[in-house]
Amino acid sequence: MAEPIYTSQEPFVEHESAVLVICCSSNAFLPYTQEFLERHLELGPGSYDLLAVPGGPQFLLLTEYLPKFAWVGHKWVKFLVERHRLKRVIVISHEDCAWYSAEQFVPPFLHAARGLHLRLAEAGEDGRSRRSLAQREDLREIVQALRNLGLPISVEAYYAEKSPDGKVRFVREG
Repeated sequence: MAEPIYTSQEPFVEHESAVLVICCSSNAFLPYTQEFLERHLELGPGSYDLLAVPGGPQFLLLTEYLPKFAWVGHKWVKFLVERHRLKRVIVISHEDCAWYSAEQFVPPFLHAARGLHLRLAEAGEDGRSRRSLAQREDLREIVQALRNLGLPISVEAYYAEKSPDGKVRFVREG
C-alpha cells in the first residue's frame, strides 16, 4: 500500500447541505464568491455543494448551440438536487468572465438569435458593458431555465463586479 503524502489537519465530518452554488471557476473571483457565500449569505464552509465550471451557470442556456454540454449540466444539477435533497440553488456570474469573451462558446450570433444584440445596441454600451449586460440578461434566463427543470428548489442569481474602490460587490439579479 502506498504511503500517504498528506493528511488533513481536521477530522472528516460529513456536512448536510440544502444549497447548490453554481459559479465560474475563475481563480480571480472564486475567493470573493466564497467570501460572499460565507459572510453575507451565512453559508458555512462545507455547508453547500459547489459546482464551479468555466462560465459558471451559463451552461444551462446552451441547449441549442452546445446541446451535449447543456445536457450534462442539466444532469449534474438534477443529480445534485435529487441525491443531496437540495432546496436552494444560487447562481453567480462575474464581470470580465473569459467564457463570455471566447467566441467559440458564446458567439455573437447566439446573442443575436435571442434578440440581445438589439437591446445592447439601444443601450449604446461599450464592449465591456455589453458583456456585462449580456451576462445579467443570461442570469435572468438561467433562473427561468432552472425553474423549468421542475425541481423543488428556490433559485437566486447574483452578479459579481469590481467596484470603483477596488473591491468586489455582488448584485442580486432577477
